[in-house]
Amino acid sequence: MGSMSQGLLLFLSLFIPLFCNHHKATASEDANATILSRKLSGRCNWFHGKWVYDASYPLYNPSTCPFIDPQFNCQKYGRPDKQYEKYRWQPFSCPLPRFNAMDFLTRYRGKKIMFVGDSLSLNQFNSLACMIHSWVPNTRTSFTKNSALSTITFQDYGLQLFLYRTAYLVDLDREKVGRVLKIDSIKSGDAWRGMDVLVFNTWHWWTHTGNAQPWDYIQERGKLYKDMNRFVAYYKGLTTWARWVNLNVNPAQTKVFFLGISPVHYEGRD
Repeated sequence: MGSMSQGLLLFLSLFIPLFCNHHKATASEDANATILSRKLSGRCNWFHGKWVYDASYPLYNPSTCPFIDPQFNCQKYGRPDKQYEKYRWQPFSCPLPRFNAMDFLTRYRGKKIMFVGDSLSLNQFNSLACMIHSWVPNTRTSFTKNSALSTITFQDYGLQLFLYRTAYLVDLDREKVGRVLKIDSIKSGDAWRGMDVLVFNTWHWWTHTGNAQPWDYIQERGKLYKDMNRFVAYYKGLTTWARWVNLNVNPAQTKVFFLGISPVHYEGRD
C-alpha cells in the first residue's frame, strides 16, 4: 500500500502544476513553473532514485478511509508488519514535493480525473481519494459504482475521481466462440471523454496464461487467433490505444499519462 501511494505521488508531482489556468500566476509561481519545466526537460530525472525511510509516513490510515477496497486494507485483514508503509521515493537529482491535499483541491477544483486500467489503477484511485480524505475528513463526498465505472466526488470542491476497470484498454467481448480480446478495437472509450486528466495502465494481464488467462481468442481485423506472441499483442493493443488518444483527446484540455508495469499480487502464499 505504501509503495503504491508513493508511485502515485511520483506522477502526481508531474501533473499537479499543469492546471494553473484557473488563477493568475504570481511571480513566485511563474518561477516555480520555470524550474519545473527545466526539470522535466532533463535536468531532473523523477524516475531515477531510491526508496528512503520516512517515519512520518504513511500519508493516510486505511482503517479511517471510507473508499479503501478490502484487498488494500492490509492491517485489517491480518498483515502484522507496518514497516513497508514508511518508505517514500527520493529522486537522486531533485526533491519530490510532499503531497498537499489542500493545494491539490485548490488547483483541481471542478476538475475530472480518471484512472483507466487494471488493479494498479484501482490502487491509485483508492490512494488518491484516501490521501485527499485524510486532509478533509469532514468534507461532503459521494461514491457510486456502476459496472466498470466508479466515481468519488468531493462535493465541496467539485472534484471528481473516476475509475474505469479494463485490464487491456482494448475490448474484451463475450461472443459465441468464447471470450475474445480485440486488439484493434476500443468501444469503451466513450466513457473516457471529457476528463481533465487521464491516467492509463495496462501490462500485467497480457502475460497471463492457462487458467489465469481471461480470454479464449485474440481478434485482429476480424480474424481469430488462438494465441499470439504476447509482446506483439501488447504492441498492437497499445497502438490501438495510442490511435484512440490521438483522435479523441485534445492535449490543450486533457493531460494523458501512461503507466505500463504493475506488480504481481501477493496472496499470502509463498
